[in-house]
Amino acid sequence: MHVVCFGAGAIGSLVGTRLALAGIDVTLVARRDHVAAIRTRGVTFETPRERVVCKRIDSVTAIEDLASPPDLVLLTVKAYHTQEAARALKSALDAAVPVLSLQNGIGNEEVIAAEVGAARTLAGTITISVNRPRPGVVRQNSLVGGIGVATLDPRQDPSPWIGLFRRAGIPAASYRDFREMKWSKLLINLFTNATSAIVDLSPVAVVEDMGLFELEREALREALRVMKQLGLRPVALPGYPVPILRAALVAPGWLVRPLMRRLVRRGRGEARTSLWHDLQRGRSENEVDVLNGAVAREAARLGLRAPVNAALTDVLKGLAAGRLDPGEYRGRPDALLAAVAGVHR
Repeated sequence: MHVVCFGAGAIGSLVGTRLALAGIDVTLVARRDHVAAIRTRGVTFETPRERVVCKRIDSVTAIEDLASPPDLVLLTVKAYHTQEAARALKSALDAAVPVLSLQNGIGNEEVIAAEVGAARTLAGTITISVNRPRPGVVRQNSLVGGIGVATLDPRQDPSPWIGLFRRAGIPAASYRDFREMKWSKLLINLFTNATSAIVDLSPVAVVEDMGLFELEREALREALRVMKQLGLRPVALPGYPVPILRAALVAPGWLVRPLMRRLVRRGRGEARTSLWHDLQRGRSENEVDVLNGAVAREAARLGLRAPVNAALTDVLKGLAAGRLDPGEYRGRPDALLAAVAGVHR
């Protein structure tokens, strides 16, 4: 079994390293600085409990440089690079190799399937908090979470890949409807992600601010209304009882806020959100379009309103593009709340 992690940043490096530590043949396709560090020292894998160096892992900078054909490709590029990556995989790989997306957001699988075919496309979710602090190092921030897999083609069997991840000690589960699985993961991704980036506060600090906490709850309510209209129900993901979010959204805020604070601490630790990292690194592109933006677009298509998700999308895109001044929002929940209130009018 040869697994290729294409676009091996934090997520690809985490999953690839854990597979390699379980004795599976793994190649990471990554940026030049990451590959150079891995070839020199291996991958340093850190968790809250241990620090391990994995040297039994290959790394290359281009899919064309693989030493042998893969049996599975894990696609972990950012959503805005999905089409480019899928085209590269289509031209470089054998027509039978499956591609499993472990990406955030809505719509990646459809883009992949348009290039390589639905029969080769697998939908995936990962609920493990991870970051890559520097080249050659990957850090798992908490001990909860796992991987979900669902097929686009009902003739596919996800069980071999579930077994593969479990062999590496990663909790894994299969799902009947890939859309239910992906929208359920979206609910997790939405919570505090954009807000944390905009106001430059940690997810825990966002939850501790009552105004921002209620903003987050309304963003989730909008997403759940869209899911209901689509005929989708929230499903539990490894380490995350997603369906209980419904109860958290109807109960009084003062009652559920301590629970949500504990869940955020358990799931993320002190780690910042993915959108925060993108904004801090000065990237003009980020994944808000496939997160909050996906809720806003689908709501509009269905004749629903999602003003909170629409406002969070617009503000974050404005900050990333340089149209808005980060100083106007940094440490200022009131400014973000005012921006959202303007959209409600």
